[in-house]
Amino acid sequence: MSKIKEQLIGYEQSDWYGEDDHVKVKELGDYILYKMGILEVEDTALQHIKYDLYNMTKEDFDKMHREAIGRYDSE
Repeated sequence: MSKIKEQLIGYEQSDWYGEDDHVKVKELGDYILYKMGILEVEDTALQHIKYDLYNMTKEDFDKMHREAIGRYDSE
C-alpha cells in the first residue's frame, strides 16, 4: 500500500516486531501453511489474489487481463 493511501485511510504498520522477528514470522507462516488443507490453501490464495486485483488501477487490470486471457472485452 502506498504511503499516501496509508495516511489517507489511517493505516499504520504494526510496530510490535523487532529486527529478528522475521524468522519467527516465517516459521509460524510455514507451520500454518503446513496445517492447512489443500482447499483451505486455495481459498486463502484466491482471497489474496482477488484483493490484489480489486486494488489495481483499471488500466493495469485491463492490461493484465489482456495478457493472461488474450482478449479484451469492452463495456
